[in-house]
Amino acid sequence: MTKNSKDEKYSQMFGRKQHCAELANVNYCIPGVMSRCSAGLIWQDQRRCKYAIKSTVSDRCMHYITSLNGHCDSVDAQRGLNCVNRMAEK
Repeated sequence: MTKNSKDEKYSQMFGRKQHCAELANVNYCIPGVMSRCSAGLIWQDQRRCKYAIKSTVSDRCMHYITSLNGHCDSVDAQRGLNCVNRMAEK
């Protein structure tokens, strides 16, 4: 498969976005769906979360509960999302 310049520009843009995302810590809780994580299933995707802590028994965040469909068990992350939601309502 050959790349055209449009694909290369997209790849460059994606690379910059990824780089910026790595620099900033974010809260991956989904607004409106309390306690649900949108970061992904593995630690490499979850590690940028502001509240992430590496699990000692698995390749994931210790707050990420797979059996509950990606439930985030971090009270601080949930509080952080509440603060953002309240500010958006004002």
